[in-house]
Amino acid sequence: MAAHFSNPTVVTLVIATLLACGCEDKNQPAPPNNTSPEDPGVATPAPPRAKSEFQNTAGEVTYVGSQRCVACHTEQHATWKTSSHARSMIRVSPDDEPPDATFEHKKSGRAYEVLRAESKLRHRESLILQDGTKVPLSDHPLEFLVGSGRFSRTYLVELQGTLVESPVTWYAQRQAWDMSPGYDYKVHRSFRRRATHSCLLCHAGLVDPSPPRGFTFPHNEISIGCERCHGPGSRHVAHQASKDQETGDISREAPDLSIVNPRRLERSLAEAICQQCHLQADVKVTVRGRRPGDFRPGLPLSDERIEYRLTGSSSEMTVVGHVDQLRASRCYQQDQSLSCVTCHDSHNPHRPENAAARDRLARTKCLQCHQAGDCGEAKTTRMATRPVADSCAGCHMPRVDTDIPHIAFRHHRIAVFPAETIKDMGDNQPDLAAADQLTTIQDLSRFSRAEQDRMLGLAYYRLHFQRPWQHGEFLARANRLLEAAGTTIRGDAALDAARAEIAWETRQVPAANRWANRVLDMHNVESSIRAMALHVKTQVLMERSDLKRAIPLLRELTTIRRDPLDWAQLGHCQSLSGDTAGAISSFEQVLVIAPGQGAIHKALAPLYQRAGNPDKARKHRAEARRLPPGGFRSR
Repeated sequence: MAAHFSNPTVVTLVIATLLACGCEDKNQPAPPNNTSPEDPGVATPAPPRAKSEFQNTAGEVTYVGSQRCVACHTEQHATWKTSSHARSMIRVSPDDEPPDATFEHKKSGRAYEVLRAESKLRHRESLILQDGTKVPLSDHPLEFLVGSGRFSRTYLVELQGTLVESPVTWYAQRQAWDMSPGYDYKVHRSFRRRATHSCLLCHAGLVDPSPPRGFTFPHNEISIGCERCHGPGSRHVAHQASKDQETGDISREAPDLSIVNPRRLERSLAEAICQQCHLQADVKVTVRGRRPGDFRPGLPLSDERIEYRLTGSSSEMTVVGHVDQLRASRCYQQDQSLSCVTCHDSHNPHRPENAAARDRLARTKCLQCHQAGDCGEAKTTRMATRPVADSCAGCHMPRVDTDIPHIAFRHHRIAVFPAETIKDMGDNQPDLAAADQLTTIQDLSRFSRAEQDRMLGLAYYRLHFQRPWQHGEFLARANRLLEAAGTTIRGDAALDAARAEIAWETRQVPAANRWANRVLDMHNVESSIRAMALHVKTQVLMERSDLKRAIPLLRELTTIRRDPLDWAQLGHCQSLSGDTAGAISSFEQVLVIAPGQGAIHKALAPLYQRAGNPDKARKHRAEARRLPPGGFRSR
């Protein structure tokens, strides 16, 4: 006789299996000293926004799209189209993509296929069983290409209204397909890593979030466009329309303040335009009262967010670490005119045909300030540099491996590098220690001590959950800083949600519940922050076996984020509550998001038996025997 699903232990073991597979042990810090949430009272006003003489930095000015700029700025638009920014994100055209291929990823036991079918470029994923059998898991058409293709090509697919990263990337340096950055693990996220609003901001032109999951590209602005560097254009368009004659002359005595011209900005503000994408460090924190994407050219980046880098763990070279590398250069420190645009002109990208031409061009940039005879290196050594003789960048800005597999970038600290150190500059294996600290190169002097504590506390809190950074000391620091900030700052959903997760992580369950309730009682909370509070609250309710209250919260959580564990927990609660049909639907949804999970098939078999469908019960029992339990990382 088939077993019935009357014993809740079966589902509990399923959930435990899924949590255990692929999840690292947590290094728990000491419990917080003060875990009692204070009365929130009236919300503390957010830090004031920075000011600028440029009119389009004001919040009410709107974006119009690059096509509105073409009529008056034809030449600039034409040169922009040849730049990498113009290809930062485009729709996939199969005829323009690299060749079909197949390869295996030994660590995860999965096989991948790149192919063209039905006029689409597709990525397929299969699970390799111990006997060598390949079990098809996913087959998705690729919607968007992220990256200009100069170094790599990463792809997004649209699944259930969500843009998701493919685990397969093309690496130009190797001319080969391989695992996407962050996927080279035994347990990875497959087709589940969501392309968030913050992620798209540095690759797409105009992006509007469309809650709860989707995005829109207003004005069809998919790639980085004019307004990314000049700011929103509605004020400028109206200003130009009101003029009797359009001159387009930026050198006239009375500057046009209706739109930002980066040439008229002081160095720090001009660099902030580049920094919005090229200063991404190890962890970012949005300033209180701001949302991702609030940055406006003409203002400091710190008006929107702060970027923190972990120091003391490694000498890693990151793809987006160029800003702080450049700032460490003597050239930068001694010459107030040196900046990103000294070598990079977005309107004249200078695309040399080969590496030798690029090095010659770089040399001409150096000789604008230096004399050829200034170099103290022996002439024979200088003549031996590759790919061209006497290459300045070859010695003073060497190409090194980065934290992105198979890609080497030019190091942006202009310096004298001993040859024996260059090979170590790409080391990206963190060796965490209690002495490691988060620092920032941004100026925080305009923020109060409480605001600085809040931002640094949130940075340590987020760093703790970003594998491989997880470290108990980071969570303890986060709690101390957020506790201090919370004595002054009231009504901050991000701070309260973080304290809820910290309390839950350190098993301060009553406090975790109270902090989560604080967030859930607030209005107009950003969906990602509300999801954090919902996660904690549902864990508390499930631990207390209060399934009646947990189920509607889990349902809400599944509408906010596409996470198989949320669906598995919802199915668990529905099963224990006697909602067989609901449990079946939830567990089936787990398999849609994360196929190949033997534990989920095991949970479905008795549910279908109970529902009077023995054929499906037998099918799931067979799959449970054939497939490994599976697993995915929590949170």
